[in-house]
Amino acid sequence: MSSQLKDNILFKSIFQSSVEGILVIDDAGVIIKANPASQLMFGYNKDELIQKRLEILIPNKFKSNHKSHRIQFSKTPTSRRMGQNLDLWGLKKDGSEFPLEISLSPANIENQQIVIAFIIDITERIAAKKALLTSESRMTEAQRLAHVGNWSWNIQTNERSWSDEFYRILGLIPGDKKLNSESVRHFIHPEDRSSTIQAINNAIKNKTPYKHKHRIIRPNGTIRHLLTKGKVLYDTIGKPKELYGTIQDITRHKENELKLKNSKDKTQAILEALPDVMILYDKHGNHLEVHSPENYQLVAPYHDHIGHNIDKILPKKVCEKIRQGFADCEKTKKNQIVEYSLNIMGKLIHFESRIVKTETNNFLCIIRDITESENAEKKILENEQRLRLTLEAGEFGSWHWDLLSDKIVRDTYQNALFGMNTEEYTTTYQDFLSNIHPEDRDKVQATITKAIKNTTNYTIQYRITHPDLSVHWLHEKGKVFKNSSGTPERIIGVTNSITKQKLAEEKLKESEEKLRNYTIALEAKETERTKELTSVVQKLVAANLSLEDQILITEEAENIALNSKQVLANITKNFPKGFVVVVDIDLKIIFIDGEEIEALGFTSLAHTNATIYDGIGITEVTRDILIKEIKKTFKGEHCSFEINIQDRSYLVNTTPLLNNENQIEQILLVNNNITQQKQIELDILKTLTKERELSELKSRFISMASHEFRTPLSAILSSAILIEKQNEPGKEDKRIKYVSKIRSNVKNLVVILNDFLSLGKLQEGKVIAHPEAFNLIAFTETLIEEFEDLKKVGQTINLQCKLTSIKVFLDVKLLKHIIYNLVSNAIKYSEEHQDININITIKNQLVCIEIKDKGIGIPTEDQNNMFQRFYRANNASNIQGTGLGLNIVKQYTELMDGTINFKSKINEGSIFYIEFPLNQKQNE
Repeated sequence: MSSQLKDNILFKSIFQSSVEGILVIDDAGVIIKANPASQLMFGYNKDELIQKRLEILIPNKFKSNHKSHRIQFSKTPTSRRMGQNLDLWGLKKDGSEFPLEISLSPANIENQQIVIAFIIDITERIAAKKALLTSESRMTEAQRLAHVGNWSWNIQTNERSWSDEFYRILGLIPGDKKLNSESVRHFIHPEDRSSTIQAINNAIKNKTPYKHKHRIIRPNGTIRHLLTKGKVLYDTIGKPKELYGTIQDITRHKENELKLKNSKDKTQAILEALPDVMILYDKHGNHLEVHSPENYQLVAPYHDHIGHNIDKILPKKVCEKIRQGFADCEKTKKNQIVEYSLNIMGKLIHFESRIVKTETNNFLCIIRDITESENAEKKILENEQRLRLTLEAGEFGSWHWDLLSDKIVRDTYQNALFGMNTEEYTTTYQDFLSNIHPEDRDKVQATITKAIKNTTNYTIQYRITHPDLSVHWLHEKGKVFKNSSGTPERIIGVTNSITKQKLAEEKLKESEEKLRNYTIALEAKETERTKELTSVVQKLVAANLSLEDQILITEEAENIALNSKQVLANITKNFPKGFVVVVDIDLKIIFIDGEEIEALGFTSLAHTNATIYDGIGITEVTRDILIKEIKKTFKGEHCSFEINIQDRSYLVNTTPLLNNENQIEQILLVNNNITQQKQIELDILKTLTKERELSELKSRFISMASHEFRTPLSAILSSAILIEKQNEPGKEDKRIKYVSKIRSNVKNLVVILNDFLSLGKLQEGKVIAHPEAFNLIAFTETLIEEFEDLKKVGQTINLQCKLTSIKVFLDVKLLKHIIYNLVSNAIKYSEEHQDININITIKNQLVCIEIKDKGIGIPTEDQNNMFQRFYRANNASNIQGTGLGLNIVKQYTELMDGTINFKSKINEGSIFYIEFPLNQKQNE
């Protein structure tokens, strides 16, 4: 009896404390017992369910079916799970419905048939199942985006399973019967089949994961490249149990590899096709690599270069230039150009070496043979001198008329034909017409107008009136040139005097024949110049095409790098160089993982109910971009954009994730780290910019040097010829004038050469200040006397200083160059009868030198560039100069710890200010 009592207490305790709902129902369907769990489940108070019919717990739509099920159960009462495979629902007191699971157990107590119903609320189970389906859907979508499929193989039972993306990669519809345990290996390319099977067997044998690349053949015959990864699971006795892994379609990656290889092959072909020699040196001057065109004559055999130092191959002076180029490149971080000459097999060869520092701290030298260019420039100068001699020997004057600016530039002899005793002179068309005899003026104007209109050559004879009112006959021939659009833009012509021919008809034919020959020679020279110009243009076009090829190669490399970064390696913790995030409609993070989340500090975001913009380092700008693009994605758009997180750049691709009802419930964000690619793009852009600047600087130098040497040499030559013709007594004054002109132009050449030499020495670091003590006032007074030959008519140089002596400790040669250059500029850019003032003062232990003129001034837009090499202001283009003077002056000033600046207004003049420390140390 005691035992029975204990059992009753135990059963009652179980009934009361069970987490499952328990109902006891009689054969009429009335509830006679209900435990607390069932009352709580249906929302009723204690004993409120007793003597209620079971139908109050069943929704209306299920009541008819329930009645038939209860009658059927009464006929054959056995313990079983009610409504197996049916969707069962319960009705709470508040009218809400919930899913449930019921188990029925019949019993007979005191001859009364009852049923005990065990009820479980499966709401959470249904939600978990739904979440699992959503997760699986998300996984499937992620696999589709990453083009990654997964698979498993039970080695012991030979059961296999494949994901939907696995089927798609094989070119099949998910679930296609063509894929089974027998056929799976037949998809592998025959040439790769044995190696693939061997890789799997080795992994099983060695108990190691495996990674293998192979090809497959799809049913339609196309070939795809795959990356397969797998891992083996073993049972407790070490026997292989299961093999699982992933496959990834890397066909595009393989194609990109092929493109990259082709690009490298193309680059190699370009290197082999280039006419330049390329040598890679280390910082000590040792040869690391040598690339030269086929049959190129090197200074020494190829095997004597590699591993040897330049000191063993090249002359000492050339080695010094190259090493100085290395040092300048290291110091300035800019490319350097070094020119030198070598005697190879008894022939003097001129070279230009462009030095570039590589990322590995080596130096790449691109060496070009410029002998032909050097000889061409020399030949051009000789031809121009020969043409000038021809014109002067035939007493021809030449002129050039720019139709767009209406400026006519005449040479010295052309001016003499018009009765003017001057050098090159610029005039206008109206001034030219005003010198023509009134009876011939209309005829000349009509002939020239017709030639311009029809773009034809013209020949005309007319009379002119000299300033002394004497009349002379001229014969003129002009050639009209048009631009690419067919518009006349200039006329070039020659003129000679035919006064004597008019007086003597018999000499006219001879003079005309000479004129014809000279004109033919001039046209031949013009044709030769046109060919040379065409050759230069072709070279420029070739250089531009080469630059465009380099830009295309760079863009292709950038696109390959970008595509490579967008290929996802996987979607788990191994997601390379980035991370993936899944967020819901409230922007809360549902899932986040990837290779970089730990470094970013985002590991705990998925577990703290955080939003997408709660991560460390998410700025307001990044937050706004994320919210904007996520909203677009929830509307069904696939977005791609860039953001910055913690100084890292990411390319983000978004895609909507659909639930079972085909509604957008969440979105996937795939973040790829593109920081390195951004830096590469920036480096490439900087490199291209430096190349363009270097090319422009070289072109400006060649153009300037050619012009500035040609002008004084032509003047010297013409003066020498005129001196030769003035040998008669009584022409001493004219000879002295021409000698003075030669002396002046020689000085100009010396100034130009000194500028070039000074610039070269400054670049090589060979200019060093050697200060000494001297009286600045006496020094300046002596220097002013040297400007007597340079001053224009009526110009005066005034020295203004309240002191009679100022002791300074400076380099005399450098200071002389500085003051000489600035005063020469003041003379050159000022008109006649203008004063030039030099003011010397002492302020705050500084000696201050001001040089002031009232010349043409410097335009505001040019003032920031005046100390740059080869730069000249726009209003000085017709005045002789190299554009090097102020650059050298600035460097010389800074060598002596001084400063230089200026103020200038257009047409009002300029003031240059120089300041040096007033250091009165004596030579030690």
